[in-house]
Amino acid sequence: MPMQISIVSHEKHRNSALEAAEQEYIKRLSRQAQVALCSGKARGGLPDRLLKGTYVVGLYVEGESFTSEQLAQRLQRLMNQGRSHLVLVIGGAEGMPAGVESQIQERWSLSPLTFSHQLARLLLLEAVYRSFDILSGGRYHK
Repeated sequence: MPMQISIVSHEKHRNSALEAAEQEYIKRLSRQAQVALCSGKARGGLPDRLLKGTYVVGLYVEGESFTSEQLAQRLQRLMNQGRSHLVLVIGGAEGMPAGVESQIQERWSLSPLTFSHQLARLLLLEAVYRSFDILSGGRYHK
């Protein structure tokens, strides 16, 4: 069974060019993972469907940074621990919503730079795809 990955964004930015690129990476990842993009306001925290049996990672500027190889190894360790559903949360313009903050189990960083939510989603999708390519010995990373 492939890993499930839910990418949660708390802001809605619409750019059809970025949406097409997101869908391309979701398609490429479909052999290794089932990816779902979720958006909306989280007033009281993440919904129960994104908490039961999942591992929740928040994306923060000050979170842990990885090289591509290190991220691939981190994902492999999570899978080896039996983590089959990873929830990756991108905070809102004012940061991570308070209700979500307490649900975060680990903090990662894409970059010390700040990106729009849709661009952050695209960067995250590319990084996850690259990680799975590294783990499978593919040629994309080279």
